[in-house]
Amino acid sequence: MATWWQLCVCSLGILLLVPCAVSGEVILEEFLHPVVGVVGQDVVLPCQLSPPAKLPNMDVQWRKIGRGFILVHDYMNEGIRNLPGVTYQNRTEMFLQEIRSGNVSLKLKRIRMSDDGKYRCLVRNLEWSLESTTDLQVAAVAPVFIDVLGPRGQGIGLACRSTGWFPKPELQWVGKNQQNPVIEAVTNMDQDMENVYSIESNIAVTEGEHIGDISCIVRNDLVKMERQSAIHLSSDIFPRASPWLAAFWVLFTLILLAAGPCAFREYTAKQKASQKKRSREKTEAEKETLRTECQELRETLNMEDAKLGFRRARSYMVPITLEQRCTHTRLLLSEDGRTVWHKPANPRLPTPFEPLVTVGREGFSDKETQACRGYWEVEVGDSQDWELGVLSETVRDKVIYQKLDSFPKECCWSLGRSAGRYHPSKADTVIQSWAVKPTVVGVFLDLELGSLSFYSVSSMALILEIPVEGSGRLFPFLSPGHSAGQGEGKPLSICPPSDWDFPQTLGFSESVLQRDSTALAQPPAPKNGDRTENLTEPPGAGETDPLCNPAPGNKQVEENRAGHL
Repeated sequence: MATWWQLCVCSLGILLLVPCAVSGEVILEEFLHPVVGVVGQDVVLPCQLSPPAKLPNMDVQWRKIGRGFILVHDYMNEGIRNLPGVTYQNRTEMFLQEIRSGNVSLKLKRIRMSDDGKYRCLVRNLEWSLESTTDLQVAAVAPVFIDVLGPRGQGIGLACRSTGWFPKPELQWVGKNQQNPVIEAVTNMDQDMENVYSIESNIAVTEGEHIGDISCIVRNDLVKMERQSAIHLSSDIFPRASPWLAAFWVLFTLILLAAGPCAFREYTAKQKASQKKRSREKTEAEKETLRTECQELRETLNMEDAKLGFRRARSYMVPITLEQRCTHTRLLLSEDGRTVWHKPANPRLPTPFEPLVTVGREGFSDKETQACRGYWEVEVGDSQDWELGVLSETVRDKVIYQKLDSFPKECCWSLGRSAGRYHPSKADTVIQSWAVKPTVVGVFLDLELGSLSFYSVSSMALILEIPVEGSGRLFPFLSPGHSAGQGEGKPLSICPPSDWDFPQTLGFSESVLQRDSTALAQPPAPKNGDRTENLTEPPGAGETDPLCNPAPGNKQVEENRAGHL
C-alpha cells in the first residue's frame, strides 16, 4: 500500500516538472536576413519553434513595431481572432496545418508600401512567452514605356518613363547587340507622398550605328528585378536634308522682305485705331464722370433749395393755441392750450363715431389787414392715428357746436396718418421713401400764394404742398384720432414759442427777428373760465398786424444764410 502511494507522488512530481523542462528547451529560431516582398504580391514572415512541436494552450500574436505596437494577427489556442477596422484585416493568415510542427509563420497578402518595417512574433502560454523579430523590406516594380518625341536636330528624340518603383531604381539605355549606345541621356527622378519613385530619361538618337533595336531597362537592385521596353528604329524615320530646303528658306526670306513693309503699315494703322479707341473710351468715361457730378450737384442744389424753402417758411412762425370751446367732450386739453389727447375710455359708454377735432384760436385771412401767412409745428411722435391742417370758419363753427357727423371733406385741407399709412397718398409715397418717419410736422399756410405746405422738421424736407381754394378765414386744427379709444396716450402737441429760436440760429433779417419778438411778446393763452377776446377779430384801426408783415425775399434769405454758414 505504501509503495502505491509513493508511486503516485512521484508521478505527480514528474508531471509538474514537465512544463519547466519543456519551456527551458523550446526556443524561437532567429532569422538574421530581412524578408523582401514586392508590392501587390504575398510574402511569408518566418517564425519557427525549435524543436518542432505544438505546445499545449499556445497563443501566437504578430505585431508590427513602430511608434507603438500595431496588431497584425492573433491566434488563440486553435482559434483566430481578427480585429475589425485595422490595416491588416483580411490580409493575414497562418499555416494552421503546420502549427503542430511548430511553424507559426505569417502569410501577408497583397503587400503595400506601408507594410515595410519590423514585425514581432510572440508565442506564449500561461507560464512562459517567447518572441522573435523579422524585418520586412518592401520593393516595387512597374512597367516601362518608350515614347517617340520626334525630330531632334539630325536625330530622333526618345523618352523612357516609368512610375511606381521602390527603392530608387536604375535606368539604362541598351542598343543593338546589347551594347550601351554612346548617347548622352538626361534622366530625372521624382518621389511622391507614398515614397514611390518615378523616372524619366530622354535621348536623341542619330542615324548610323544606332539603327535597330534600342531598349530602356529599369532595374530594382533590392529584389534583383528589372523591367524593359524596346523600340525598333529604321533609317526611314531619320530626317534627311532636302535640296528644296535651301530654296524654301530663300523664298521664305524674300516673302518676309516683301511682306515686312505691308505688315509695318498694318501694324501702324492698328496702333492708331487703338489709340483713337482708347481716346474715345477716355472721353466717354470723362463724360460719364461729368454727368455723375452734375447729377450729384443737381441733387445737392435741389436739397439746398428745399432747405431754403423750409427756412423761408419757418421764418413766418406764429404762436398757435387751441380753443377750449372747440374741444370735444372726449378730448382733454392742456392748460397752455397746446396739447390735446383722448380721455380714458369708459367701457359703459358707447364709442362715438363723430370725429374728435379741436381748432385753434388764431385765424388767417387773405385780406391785407389780416394775417395772410403763418407757420407752426406739431409734435406727432410715433402716433399711428392723427390729422392736422386748416379748416374754414364755417367748419370751425360746426366743430364748436359739435354738429359734425363725419370728418369734413369740403373746406378742410390736411395731412393725416391712419393705421400706419399717410394720406393723401402722395404724402405716403414721399414719406415711405425716407428712412425715418417724421415726428414733428411743420405747417405753412400762405394765403397770398393760396397753398398749404407740410414739412418734416428733422430733415427740413417738404412732404406735401396742396392748393387752398376759397376765401374767408382759415383756422388750424388738430385731431388725435377719428374715434375715441384709438391712439390713447398719444397726445398731439403744438411746439411752444420758446422753442422757436430758428431765426436767431440761421441769421434771418432784422425785420423777421423783430416780427418773431413781437409774436413772443403776446400774452399766453388764458386758462379755462377766463374771459378772453376773440383773436380771430381784426386788429383795431391804425394798428399793423404783425402776421401780415411781408416775407423776406429769397435773395435776402439766401444772403442771411450764406453769412452764417
